[in-house]
Amino acid sequence: VRNANDITRRLDAGAARVVVGSLSVTDSRGFISWLKHFGAEKLVAALDIRIDEQGVPWPRIHGWTDQGDRDMWQLLDELADGGLKHLLCTDISRDGAMSGPNLDLYSAITKRYPRLHLQASGGVSNLDDLEQLKPTRASGVITGKALLEKRFSVVEALGVLR
Repeated sequence: VRNANDITRRLDAGAARVVVGSLSVTDSRGFISWLKHFGAEKLVAALDIRIDEQGVPWPRIHGWTDQGDRDMWQLLDELADGGLKHLLCTDISRDGAMSGPNLDLYSAITKRYPRLHLQASGGVSNLDDLEQLKPTRASGVITGKALLEKRFSVVEALGVLR
C-alpha cells in the first residue's frame, strides 16, 4: 500500500481491512489522515519490530532493511492518539523461527494501549504457544509457518483460543 488509491481499490474489492506497513512508520501523519478518511476499523498498522541491546523495540521498514526514526513506543503514542484501533506487530527476530512468541512485548503493548486490537506475530510453533499468548490479551495471532508445516490445524488452534 503506497497511497489512498491502493486502499480504496482493496476496500472496493471486498477487503474488510487493509494492512499498511512501512508508510505507517515513515508517514505517520499521512496514515492518521487515512484513519480519519477511511475509518479506523478499515486500517491496520503493521509494525515489524527489532529489539535493540537496551531492550528498546524499533520499527524496521522497507523489508527490514532500514530502521524507523523513532522507537515503537513513540510511534504508537502518536498512532493511538490519532485513532489507531488495529495493530499487527511482528517480532522479526522470531518471525519464521518458531521459537515461541515474544510474550513480554505483546503484554507491554496491550498494557500500555488497552484499546488497541493487537495481532501478535512471530514465533508460534505449537498449541502451547497459543495458550501462553492468552494472558497478553492479544486479539489475534499470526500462525503462518506452524500451520504451513502442519504443527496443528486451524480447528485445533481455534479450540485453544476460545
